[in-house]
Amino acid sequence: MQLGLPSGLSSFGERLNEIGFERTRRAVAGLALSLFVSLYLLVALNAPEGLAPAMVALAACYGVAFVGVVSEWFWGRWFAIGLGWSGVMVAIASLAMLGWTPVLAVYGGVHALVVLALLGKKMAARYDLQEAWRQRYNMDEFGVARLRKTVTRAAASLPSLILWALGPKEGRGVALAVGAVAALALGAAGVRGLVKLRSWGVLALAGALTLVASFGHIGAFLSDFHIDEIGPAQALVDLAGPTLATAFLAAAVLPLTGAIRRYLHRSA
Repeated sequence: MQLGLPSGLSSFGERLNEIGFERTRRAVAGLALSLFVSLYLLVALNAPEGLAPAMVALAACYGVAFVGVVSEWFWGRWFAIGLGWSGVMVAIASLAMLGWTPVLAVYGGVHALVVLALLGKKMAARYDLQEAWRQRYNMDEFGVARLRKTVTRAAASLPSLILWALGPKEGRGVALAVGAVAALALGAAGVRGLVKLRSWGVLALAGALTLVASFGHIGAFLSDFHIDEIGPAQALVDLAGPTLATAFLAAAVLPLTGAIRRYLHRSA
């Protein structure tokens, strides 16, 4: 049975699909992404102790998205939308936990602008529907759609992995620090493997998910006792780091488990 959307959302989606101005929207998305690159680099120059590596890594992550969008690489739109959704989720969580803050609202709004600027069928035709890469990898419509969702969700996990792995390490043991860095390395490698259509990319993401679930304090921000003990700011870091990373990685990996199982059975 097909689920129907409310008429308002349905009509909005149809209008969005018909919006043109692809070059203008690409420029807007690129400008917003470059803004975050500059912002994170500036913060890194004056960051508190232990935060600079995370800021530099975030700048590099958004830099990759910027290059992918302006160069019109087939995966550039997916990667940038993933970062956009990550920022929107962090902004919503921040506003809910810390109260109304204009800076956080702007942060979320600019990320939402990236997502909206890159949505629609005409933008998809400019990126993921390019014939060259589809013929090279022999991708049909179903394969493109599945790859798009996986890359977008995996990309959305990267800012959270960076914050968790490279952020301040006060009170963290050696094993936890090593596990967090390993999860980040596997997450980044997994995204790269996905865009090159390598099966090990999915396995790398699964490894990152396992490490985050094992070493991260998943869901700890929901405990009132936890928040009272460490404060809402640190609780927000627990949410924006391992909790969101786990959610995005699970959304990327779990839909593919059936295909992986079938492939392994055939190989055996």
